[in-house]
Amino acid sequence: MALQKKMTSRQIQAVETRNKIYNTAFNLMSKKGFNNITIEDISKKAGVSVGAFYHYFKSKDEILFEVYQRADNFFRDNVKNKLKSENSLDQIVEYFRYYARYSEQTKIGFTIHLYNTENKFFLKKGRLMQAILNDIIQEGQRKNEITKDKSSEEIVDLLFLVARGVIFDWGLKDGKYKLEEKMAELFKLQVQIYKDKSSESAE
Repeated sequence: MALQKKMTSRQIQAVETRNKIYNTAFNLMSKKGFNNITIEDISKKAGVSVGAFYHYFKSKDEILFEVYQRADNFFRDNVKNKLKSENSLDQIVEYFRYYARYSEQTKIGFTIHLYNTENKFFLKKGRLMQAILNDIIQEGQRKNEITKDKSSEEIVDLLFLVARGVIFDWGLKDGKYKLEEKMAELFKLQVQIYKDKSSESAE
């Protein structure tokens, strides 16, 4: 096995600068919202030139894209093939516990600004986060735990619709309640809609 090459001091500095720009943009978005800041604002606050910003990010949208990329990475590292529940319906509840947990770890100010009708990133298809949930649902349909009356893709869309509504309400109420507990409480009821009833009627 080949040894992983150590990063040079220049490469380390490049990573640090990129993260500094990202974190600065994230903090500014948390306070002012995505549409109310400019690349010049981010660069000035991060202490870099506008040219340096464009060296690491092609646009302001690319920073927002990375926000979603990091969320996908969280699900890849913590959720994919790691859920403890055996039944697929329980796995869906567990999945959305992680979804809520990740949102709680994010600054509530950022979450409030993120959940608005101008943000079309929520509609982006093919994300890893969606694919992981889709796999859970497909496996549940194969095991006759989840209804086949709707496609797995349709169920994914409907479940995320509910989850976004919960997080919007949480932000609207300034995070006054524990999001993970509320999400789990609601989804324990929600998943019953998609329970396969054919096995019950056959008994």
